[in-house]
Amino acid sequence: MDLLLSVRAEWSVLRIRLLRTRLGLWLVLVVAALLWIERAAPRSDPLTTILQAGTLSAVLCVGYLVGSGADRAALLLPLLHPTTPGALVLGRWAAALGGAALAVLAVAAHAAWTTGAVAASLSAALAGLAAAAAVASCALALVLMGGNVLATLFFVWLALVGSAPPEMLIDVPHPGAVRVALAAILEVAPAPWRYRAIPTGDPGALLHAALWVALGLAAARSLMGRLSLSAR
Repeated sequence: MDLLLSVRAEWSVLRIRLLRTRLGLWLVLVVAALLWIERAAPRSDPLTTILQAGTLSAVLCVGYLVGSGADRAALLLPLLHPTTPGALVLGRWAAALGGAALAVLAVAAHAAWTTGAVAASLSAALAGLAAAAAVASCALALVLMGGNVLATLFFVWLALVGSAPPEMLIDVPHPGAVRVALAAILEVAPAPWRYRAIPTGDPGALLHAALWVALGLAAARSLMGRLSLSAR
């Protein structure tokens, strides 16, 4: 029960950040930019747009919830009281996922309205939420380790490369070591392209998302534990 109360308390930070910081504005801008890009594209692909909305918004929310130096310093205060690093990590992850869910639902609703494919939009929204969950946990660990610098790099990586399968990076006569390394990272790390198969019921994509949620939260829990030790 204490764990759930602590998680709920941390999750409530999302509402404060949405109303009192630029997080809400940035989420709106991300959604608007993605919808504009989809409309300008020669071929509409709502699934990719929904996956991008989930992953990019997840990184953005983590950055606003944990990324600044003031945020990480403030996390030390609860750690000095009867709570656990795991509760803090779960609460901030749930908050980031909640913020990303708003963007996913907005884009999915737009797709359902414009295409009339309600069932397809719903399944795409579920894929977007799974992608957001995996990316949020990974981003949480990165931000606890390196702050908003790593969040920004992760955001740019997902925006520029994350929607393309690894084969596109190495499908050239002489890909080179850099392209091969980037393709390997793209193959392993959570990214929008990986979760395109979720609406078709691919268990591998779901397992990949679940594994990254577990790995990211475990890493973030370990980093938060180190903060707890340094605070005492």
